Amino acid sequence: MKLKTAKTTLTIETINHADGKLNIDFTDERTCEELQEIFSDKESITVLNVYTDDDELTSVIPGYVVLEQIILQDDRKTVVLGKEKDDAEKRITAVSESLAENVTKTAENTDSIEKQRADIDYMAMQMEVSLDE
Repeated sequence: MKLKTAKTTLTIETINHADGKLNIDFTDERTCEELQEIFSDKESITVLNVYTDDDELTSVIPGYVVLEQIILQDDRKTVVLGKEKDDAEKRITAVSESLAENVTKTAENTDSIEKQRADIDYMAMQMEVSLDE
């Protein structure tokens, strides 16, 4: 089987999903250090494509971008990938900051509208026009 990332094609023995983790087994000559370098590049492993030896696409696997560990047992190297945690705290902070910014802008806009309204009333008074009619 073959595993294609955005930057490279790797020969793999097996690939499976267990306990929310993606396990990829290698028996080729690549070192653990080489595998670590390949799977530490989040942008290149955002989408993993699995092909048969005849180059037929069998799976498209998105989102496993966190290299959790590389296990070495005899000749087999297993790369364990996980998904990034959905950091709700970061999203809440971003929304709170955006809300505070919008409150400030609303206050500034309200002041500007009041000034423009006063200017229009003054011009209407100078032209002896009543805007209430």
